[in-house]
Formats: sequence, structure tokens, C-alpha cells
Amino acid sequence: MQTEPKKYILIAVSESKAAAQLKEGIESTCGIPCLVATTSSEAFSMASRYSDQLPLAILDTSLTGISENLFYVTAEHSIPTLLLTDNYTEACASCSLSPTIIDAVLKSSDLVANVIEVVQRLHQNKNTEVLIVDSSASVRHYLSYVVSNYMLNPRTAASGKDALALLEHEKFPLILIDAHLSDMPGVELTRLIRKKHPPELTSIIGISGNSDLHISAMFLKSGASDFLNKPFKREELYCRMIQNLKMTELLYYLEQLNALKNKMLGMAAHDLVTPITGVQGLSSILKEGYAGELTKQQKEIAQAIFSASNDMLTLVTDILDVSTIESGLLSIKKEPIQLNDIVARRLAFAGLTAARKSIALHHNLEPLVEIHGDPKRIGQLLDNLLSNAIKFSDRETTIHISTKKIENNILLIVKDEGPGIAEEELEQLFTPFTKGAASPTGDEPSHGLGLHIVKRIASAHNCSVDVASSLGNGTQFTVSFPLEAASS
Repeated sequence: MQTEPKKYILIAVSESKAAAQLKEGIESTCGIPCLVATTSSEAFSMASRYSDQLPLAILDTSLTGISENLFYVTAEHSIPTLLLTDNYTEACASCSLSPTIIDAVLKSSDLVANVIEVVQRLHQNKNTEVLIVDSSASVRHYLSYVVSNYMLNPRTAASGKDALALLEHEKFPLILIDAHLSDMPGVELTRLIRKKHPPELTSIIGISGNSDLHISAMFLKSGASDFLNKPFKREELYCRMIQNLKMTELLYYLEQLNALKNKMLGMAAHDLVTPITGVQGLSSILKEGYAGELTKQQKEIAQAIFSASNDMLTLVTDILDVSTIESGLLSIKKEPIQLNDIVARRLAFAGLTAARKSIALHHNLEPLVEIHGDPKRIGQLLDNLLSNAIKFSDRETTIHISTKKIENNILLIVKDEGPGIAEEELEQLFTPFTKGAASPTGDEPSHGLGLHIVKRIASAHNCSVDVASSLGNGTQFTVSFPLEAASS
């Protein structure tokens, strides 16, 4: 059985110290052994001898005796070449000498770190597939050649239909789409792809030689990550590809971190429920006197423990809900429901809390048709809106709750007479753990999660949540259930 020849990276750098640092850094990060040359003749000899074993050559343009012969060797054997240069104009001129010169790094105090970063990227490219969608065979061939030069793996599709068929079974972190395909506009293909392939999984670069000044905006508005005009330089294409790949990788990494955070929050909150419930139950036994008579001071302590554990249980339950929602595991079980029935039941519970602050709950529920929704989640949405209104309302005020049908929407409205919300705070109102300037009027706990839960439950029902508020004039929340969406 024939074994594959050992691979090397050729480092041809005039300064021996820099060469040693590059060798050590590349071998430790990429695991590929390096050959070092400090003169042009040494580099020429190694490039010729190991031509079939060099996936990459790093050439210093200030190398003693460097000539076109060395570039000829790297081009003849299709060795991708990275240039180190003091002058970017010089690098551009050198690129014209060889089609295999893939990039240039300007010499600076961070040269070693910059080169290692580029080499790591090229090494990572070997596991990255790029889908090229173009109806021209010659363009597909050229782009495949350029893409493979950068150690990326090109795949091609001659039409939008072919591309969609590939994407049914495979995922591509980067897709290049021509504006004028044989069966559909590239803009339309971009729109169709973006429906199933979000930016954190796939970057899309639109390409066009069209003189239409609006084509770039059309691509971007349809979901493209970037746009490139023909004709373009190879280096520009590579820069765009790598920048978009990096962005996709970063978004995916952040998505994974967020999922891990939600999982850890969920686990921690779940493990806290049992002990908190235990403390709540035991403190309830004490304060009610079931474990024996208590002094007045002891009863106050037991009541404080009960109240604190109740507040903590509310927070933990909210964190569990947020964790479930953010993890995409929110369960919505829709069934035919009467919104007014849910409102009436929740008002009965909320009335007990409102009575402690002498707050009146005034309702006006118009007759409504049935909608399809999850009664438990819609009840939770209303609980949070009512709790929020009671929490921030002064004593002896009124909270107005109403339902009505306007055109093709059923509206659920909760309006309070509280302090209102400043205009600059409205934008962040539904962000988790965000609190405004207003404080609860009865020293109730506020964790900044309730309205975030409201927003996500509403979104899961294809509903919108609108807020109308100004300082000193109370706040009104309106949840709109579209009849066609809610009833489907």
C-alpha cells in the first residue's frame, strides 16, 4: 500500500530569527513540518525538490537574489504562495508574475503573528466547501480554480434549481451567486436560500457584471452578506470570502455559546426549584403556627422567609422559561380557544394581588370569535402583563383590560395609570434582564424577564406587541392576534 508523501510548508525568509519563529508557530498551530531557506538559491532548490509535497510556500520579496525563476517554480508546480513584503505596490506587481500567489502580508512588528494567522486560515480552508452558482461553464471553471488556490473546496451548480437541490442535502458556509442565472435571477435564489440557511450558518456573496446600480442593494436586501462587481481581482475575491467566512464562524460560535449559557441557566434553575419550594413550604408551616405557637417577632421572620422564597421561586421559574424559549424548545400546543375566557380566569387571580394595593381591575371584553392558541402560554403572557401593571401602579389606581376585534386582528389591551416609560427606554423594553428607571411601587421584586417572555410567547403565536407610553401618563400594551394566523 502506497503511503501519501509527507507534506511541508516552505519558509523562505531572509532573517533567520523570523524564519525560526515562523517555523515554530506554524508547526505548533497547524501540525505541518516546515522547510526553511534563507537565500533565493536554497528556496529554489527546495521548491524544485519538494514541489509535490508543498501545499504552501512563504516567500520574502527581500530575499537575496530572488528572481522570476523562483516564482516560475511555484507557478509550474501550482504551489500556493504567500508573499512577505515591505511595499504593497511591490506585492501587487509580484502577483502578476504568478497566478499561484494567493496573498501578501506587509512586514511589521506583528509579522510573525499575522503570517501564522493567514496560514491557520489556509489550513482551516481545507475543510471548507464553497458553492459556486453560475450558468457560465467558463466562469464556474475560473472561480473553482481561484477558490481551490486558497485551499477551499469548490462545488458548482449551473442553475438555481441545481443549487437548491444540493442545499436540500448539504450545507455550505459560503455561496457565490451570479446575478443572471439561466432559470432565475440570482437575487431570487438568494431569497430562497436565506429562508432555510441563516447568516450564522451560511454567507452569501452576490456577483454581477451588470451596470445596474441597484443590483447590489437588491442582493443585500434579499439576504446576501456581501456583493462583488465584475471584473474583480483574485485578492479582492479572497478577502471578501474570508471576511464572510469569519463572520459566519463568529456568529455560529456566539450561537453555540448562547445555547450553552441557556443550558447552564436551565440546569441551575431546575436544580434550585426543589430546595426553594422546600424552604417556602417549611416557612409557611411556621408562620401559620402548625409547628407550634410563635412570638410576634418569630412570625415576622417566618413571613420574611416565605416572601423571599416566593420571590426567588418566581425568578427561578422565569429563568427556566427564558432558558426554554432561548433554546428554541418553547412548546406551543394550539387549540381552539376563547380569549375572553382566559382573560376572565386570569383576572380572578390577578385581582387578589391588585387588592393588596387597592388597585381596581376594570375590564371591557367584547364578544370574539375563537382563535387557535396555547391557552397555558397565552395565560402566562397575560399574567406577566397584569403583574407588570400592578407592580408599577400606585395604590388606588385602575388598570383597564379590554379585548376587541379591529379589521383582521383581535386585540388584547392592558392599560395602567403608572408612571409611564421614557421614550429612550422603550427600545430595550423587551430585552431580558433590562430594567427601566421606574421602580415597583410596593417594593415588589423586578428581574426584567416578564416582558421578554411576553414578547417571545406572542411571536410564537404570530402576534405583535405594541407599547404606547409617556412619562406621567401610564403605559398601554396591545397584543394583536391576526385572525388568519391565529386561526391556522
